[in-house]
Amino acid sequence: MKKAGEILTAFLDKDTLKKAEKMGKLFSPSSWSDLLGSCNLSQGVSHSRIAELEKSILLVEADHPGWVQLLQTKQRELLDEARRRFPEITLTGISFRLSRP
Repeated sequence: MKKAGEILTAFLDKDTLKKAEKMGKLFSPSSWSDLLGSCNLSQGVSHSRIAELEKSILLVEADHPGWVQLLQTKQRELLDEARRRFPEITLTGISFRLSRP
C-alpha cells in the first residue's frame, strides 16, 4: 500500500509540494514559537497559535483579549519576521481573534 505522500507526489508538481511543505512549517508550533521569540513575546506561545491562512492574511487565535491586544502591538514585527522566514508564502497582513472554547 502506498503512503499518502507518494500518491500526492504523483499528482502534484514539485513547486506545489514545496509550497505545501512550507505551509506545514508555518503552522507548526515551533515556527510560531520562533516568531514570537523574535518579537520578545515568547511567553505568548501557550496562549496563542496560527489558526488559518486565508487570502494571504494570517489569522492568529489567542485565549484572552489581553493577549490579542499584546500581539496587536507587535503585529508589524510579526508580519515582517514571518515574511522573512517564509518568502514563498504571500503574507499581506495578520488578523487576531479570540479562540473559541
